[in-house]
Amino acid sequence: MSEIDILDFNVWLDYVFTTVYVVMLIALCGHFVGNILTGRLKRRFRNWEWPHHDGPPIPFLPKFMHFQHVFSMIVLALTGLYIRFPGFIFGGWDNARTFMRYAHYVAMIVVTINLIWRLWYAFASARRDYREFAITKQDVVTAPKVILYYIFVKPSKPHLGKYNIMQKAVYIAFAPMLIIQAYTGFALVTNPFLFGESPRFWLLGGFLPFVESVDLIGWYARIAHYILNWLFIMFTTIHVYLSVSEDFPAFLNFFGLSVFDRENTAAHDDHGHKDTHGVDHEHAPSPILND
Repeated sequence: MSEIDILDFNVWLDYVFTTVYVVMLIALCGHFVGNILTGRLKRRFRNWEWPHHDGPPIPFLPKFMHFQHVFSMIVLALTGLYIRFPGFIFGGWDNARTFMRYAHYVAMIVVTINLIWRLWYAFASARRDYREFAITKQDVVTAPKVILYYIFVKPSKPHLGKYNIMQKAVYIAFAPMLIIQAYTGFALVTNPFLFGESPRFWLLGGFLPFVESVDLIGWYARIAHYILNWLFIMFTTIHVYLSVSEDFPAFLNFFGLSVFDRENTAAHDDHGHKDTHGVDHEHAPSPILND
């Protein structure tokens, strides 16, 4: 593949993902308008009627890991886009590109360590919580109702546990995506500081029998890294929007801001039918039957 073809492909990716992201933002704005028209926004932020979460409070450690992960991912997104589009922020600063590159490396290391730490916590620690993210048969059965709730066809969604199937699917997908992102990210480093060779050589050299050069493999790694970068930006944007609009108290709790939670003044339904915050408790012992 020639250098011109590579540049054309990169520009094509820029147009595609920028367009998709703008369309996604418009869709989220439309969803926000739907929250206003259906009265959900008023019930949540004025009457403070939010979903109830089963189980004990989330410990400090996963909150801390979640916070540093979100912060590092934001840094990675901004610095990564700057590396791709030099000058779109801090355009007048001569050393901006070098600073952004090193900030990107630091955040990349933090995210990698955090991923290993979080996987250990989920599967091997005394408080392992991997079962909370497992997709069950009940999740699959109730998935259509969850989707219908989010598109405003149904007024409530089934109450199964801490996370619904859509949240679980995204969290499960994040792990392999982060592993691939870390692998391709380290493979883009060309400085020969590892026993006289670069991380690119050690990580991609094994593919040489199948590809003509390490540089070409590096281009493939860069494309995969760039595509995942945009996927993370889109997923994170949707995640933040839904966290704020669907479960703002949990959002506050994750960032240590529960002092602003008005839970004690929230309205409650004492009739045992449907609460007004979008979670159906009518048949609590048999959540699959919730309507």
